[in-house]
Amino acid sequence: MQGSITEIIRVCVGSFLVIYGYIMSIIERYLGMPFFGSRYQPKGVINGFVATLWGAFFISVNVQIFFLVGLPLIVINGLLQKIIHEHLKKKAKHFIGKEGKATTDMKRKCKGFVDFNGERAKVFPEEEDIQVGEMVYVSDVDGSMIMVRKLK
Repeated sequence: MQGSITEIIRVCVGSFLVIYGYIMSIIERYLGMPFFGSRYQPKGVINGFVATLWGAFFISVNVQIFFLVGLPLIVINGLLQKIIHEHLKKKAKHFIGKEGKATTDMKRKCKGFVDFNGERAKVFPEEEDIQVGEMVYVSDVDGSMIMVRKLK
């Protein structure tokens, strides 16, 4: 009896971690957070992939269950990450070459916002600091990050 209660708790905790990991992975990818880099996570939130990994281990009571259930759960997390990444990449591609005006100050490699004829987008300056009001153009799209440079 004691062992079965322990297993039920283990599976419930594991299931919670897997679901939490999926949700956090989607949020992390959508917000452009790095895949592994918990120091970039807001308020120390655990990385979604790590939560999924731990959840899969909790659910897997033996090696056979790990390969039948745990491993596919981990693969699904990777697929979710890839789907979101490709969606954001496709969405951002139409910005290449567009010109706009910076609406925030931006330090090199730190995000800011640019107005592209009424369409506001989160961008990252590629080489130099950009001040509010300066004209920029989109030089590249790196994953879901829109990279900009000053117009000269």
